[in-house]
Amino acid sequence: MAEITKKNLVLTFGTGAGKEVKITIAKPKEGLTSGEISSAMTTIIAANALGEDSLVATKVSAKYVVQQTEAITLA
Repeated sequence: MAEITKKNLVLTFGTGAGKEVKITIAKPKEGLTSGEISSAMTTIIAANALGEDSLVATKVSAKYVVQQTEAITLA
């Protein structure tokens, strides 16, 4: 049985309207530090990179989401 593991980095930002905006990064660079991730989130906020309709104002969270899939061999 083949096993596949996927790792995504999910960045969550808060908007001025009290909503959340999430960015999912597939296959993030290995070994990123919390400081590097926080700095990248600050840069995204400062650049208004998420558009005018959902201007983000705060960093809410960052987390890795790991999905493990195991294929089943059918007889």
